Amino acid sequence: MLFEEQTLYSAVAVVALGLTVVFAARVRRFEGAMRRHMLLAPTVTALLTVSYTGMATGTLLLDGPEGAPVYVTRFLDYGIAYAFAAAYTGLLADANRRLLVSGILGLWAFSFGAMARHLASPPLDSFVSVLVLGGFVYSLWLLLRPYTRSATSVSGDQRLLFGKLRNVQVIMLFTYLLVALTTRQALGLLGAFTGIYVSAYLDLFSHVALAGLILRSAPAIRSVAETYPSPLSFLTRSNPDRPTAETPADD
Repeated sequence: MLFEEQTLYSAVAVVALGLTVVFAARVRRFEGAMRRHMLLAPTVTALLTVSYTGMATGTLLLDGPEGAPVYVTRFLDYGIAYAFAAAYTGLLADANRRLLVSGILGLWAFSFGAMARHLASPPLDSFVSVLVLGGFVYSLWLLLRPYTRSATSVSGDQRLLFGKLRNVQVIMLFTYLLVALTTRQALGLLGAFTGIYVSAYLDLFSHVALAGLILRSAPAIRSVAETYPSPLSFLTRSNPDRPTAETPADD
């Protein structure tokens, strides 16, 4: 290996921390409901920072049946950042709460199921693989069918951001599934260094893509913030308030 595994994880953590600071500074331009929604961007990269810091320091590190390391902080990041991104995508599409919550459960089945798959011994690993594939298929179907149909009723800017977030997540789902099947913890088709590098690049790209799309889509965020004062509004979607979202201070 060209350099230590923990060195790469430390480098990603430093990059993610720097991006978090930059994104947080950008968010300060906004106020009120807009700021609450825009805070999703630095929160996503902050989760990546915590995840890779834990990986670099060996925090919550477990070993699979063949001795391959399984970093729990990485999967906790997936379970929070990506599940919430899926729910927020549904919020942009104005999907109902049942679909939003089921989308979170689907992402949990995919992400935490993948962690369990790396830790499970035969024949239990085969059953867990079914759970992972089920979460993958359901998440994909939710993005491409119910969410997409629901998005036809929202404003143009909001629908455009929905489409971008949906497409990024579809690419992420397929790529993560491919990586999960080929790394050293699974089929072992990728060498140790290649698997580590590809996974780190995918994590960084995915988090930055999600955060960047939100920060660069102020009109769409303003539209959804006028209906839902908080990005957590999907938890209490019935009879939402309709406050007016504040505009950026320097617009």
